[in-house]
Amino acid sequence: MKLKKLTVVLGLTLVAGAFTACGGSSTATTQAPAANTEAAPVATEAPAAGVTIASTETWGDYTVGVPEGWEFKKGYSLNEDDTTCCSVKKSSFKYFDFNMEKENIYLQKYEQNKATYTNEQTDVSGKYGDIEWTGFQYSDGAGGFGFELHAKVNGKPVRVSSAGFKFDSQEAKAVLETLKIK
Repeated sequence: MKLKKLTVVLGLTLVAGAFTACGGSSTATTQAPAANTEAAPVATEAPAAGVTIASTETWGDYTVGVPEGWEFKKGYSLNEDDTTCCSVKKSSFKYFDFNMEKENIYLQKYEQNKATYTNEQTDVSGKYGDIEWTGFQYSDGAGGFGFELHAKVNGKPVRVSSAGFKFDSQEAKAVLETLKIK
């Protein structure tokens, strides 16, 4: 009887090892750094698979690709004429908000969000398209993720807030690779 149990345990161990060894790889990675002191590397050579950009929209200084079935929203919800921001939305809870604010404001908002969204928070960084991003990713505690990024593009401070996506997701890659700022 003991031999039979030992055989079952060894068999399960081998099967678990085989599944672990056969795991796929991703071109974009997010790693949890020790004590959030280092940014995780991200490689973006491969095109975003499974996400089709249906249109390219321009608003103010932004030009961004909008995936098929998503919508482009101009300005803030309270001020649709504001050309310093826009959104690319899959749904009310899955989106990318782009904001161009004064230097002290964008860093203040970034730091405020970093202090607020602390669940499973990890620092991230990487280049999508022509923009080098720095930021953090977090969990909503219910299996969803979001991230907050900032960069300077053509001397302009830009902040991206995303809900519903990981930094290295195919959706984030597809949208952020298309972003151009005048």
